[in-house]
Amino acid sequence: MVDGGMFMPVESTLAQHYRLLIPDLRGYGSAWSWEGPYTFLQRAEDVARLIEAFSPSEPVWVLGYSMGGVIAQVLLKHYPEKIRGVILACTFAYKPLTTLEQWQGRLLPRLLKLLPPASLANLLYPQAFGTETFPPEVVEWYKKALQRTRLEVLLADAENLFSFDGRPFLAAIQKPTLVIGGMADLIVPAHHSQLIADKIPSARLVLYPGAGHALIFTHRRPFARDIHRFILQAAHTSGEPSPHSVLSQSQQ
Repeated sequence: MVDGGMFMPVESTLAQHYRLLIPDLRGYGSAWSWEGPYTFLQRAEDVARLIEAFSPSEPVWVLGYSMGGVIAQVLLKHYPEKIRGVILACTFAYKPLTTLEQWQGRLLPRLLKLLPPASLANLLYPQAFGTETFPPEVVEWYKKALQRTRLEVLLADAENLFSFDGRPFLAAIQKPTLVIGGMADLIVPAHHSQLIADKIPSARLVLYPGAGHALIFTHRRPFARDIHRFILQAAHTSGEPSPHSVLSQSQQ
């Protein structure tokens, strides 16, 4: 429920090797005022148009983080020709797998309606970032990004997150896939990464011990390293030239 600023920890590192396109999804960041529908399919269509504009003749690698990982799955389903490979980080194919997660799905809309944005940001921050200490600018970015988002968008995505079920589609994914998760993730526990990796043919799974949902901040070096290595290995295996475009999709 934030914007593309979440890629700040790895942007400079990845930009040494790739051309990066980091969009704010419809309803967030610079696209906060865009009209709905605020659905995953609409966001996937937006991203597909972005790819067409910037890379009309060459498929791209898609990095989907958290909610962006769900949109990446929708993009794979509806626009496979635009994608060379995918990295699915801290994401899920079906959120309410456990009883606790089912209760979270019922509770989240109520919290969004009851709590003012500042209180909501303070409540969600430790769930996303754990007990790690971050620079003040990171904390400030997170709280401002969440507080700026309209309630209409947050409520729509609270429903989207817990109603999406990509499990039937995973076995049909034929693109090189890297799945990354944190073993201490409280928002998207590691069993979600394991499920995705088990169902996608030939997917590679990387789980970081002690990493939470904000592993892009806490484990930025291994995160960028593993992405780069996987892309190079996939290019080598396929006999293709090394790719130079990575499209990063943000947001939880």
